[in-house]
Amino acid sequence: MGAEAKGYDVMVKSTETVAAMLPVQEHRLPQSNFDLVLPPIDVGVFFCFQKPAPISDSNAASVGPTTFPAMAATLKVALAKVLVTYYPLAGEVATNSAGEPEILCNNRGVDLTVAYADVELRELNLYDPDDSVEAKLVPKKKNGIVCIQISFLYWEDIHQIL
Repeated sequence: MGAEAKGYDVMVKSTETVAAMLPVQEHRLPQSNFDLVLPPIDVGVFFCFQKPAPISDSNAASVGPTTFPAMAATLKVALAKVLVTYYPLAGEVATNSAGEPEILCNNRGVDLTVAYADVELRELNLYDPDDSVEAKLVPKKKNGIVCIQISFLYWEDIHQIL
């Protein structure tokens, strides 16, 4: 399972920073003693969703987007909305005067990448995600607290979109 997926390619279509829809007053959030005891670690999360069925109904707008660009745009708007409530996620880690890390809530934004992969989900070795998923479908955080990559796996119409 997934042996043939090692050599798949991922093409980045766009990379941008998405900030909260509403402005945030810049301030700092100190970390708890528990946060300071643990070493900093990055956690990669990989979610899979089924491709929406084509819609031939007159109520198509009420069902939601069914194309790659429309889904990515919807997720981008949703991210900007959710960052209003969870504004610390749009900040960055800074060091205070005591040399301790804290969250600078400055609405820096979340790095959002949209990519296309020429692999099917069934070809990925999900028993060894470090080998098959992490390097290509789960992004490495460069700045900020959170980064997100929307990777559309191979669908029959992928070449029409690119």
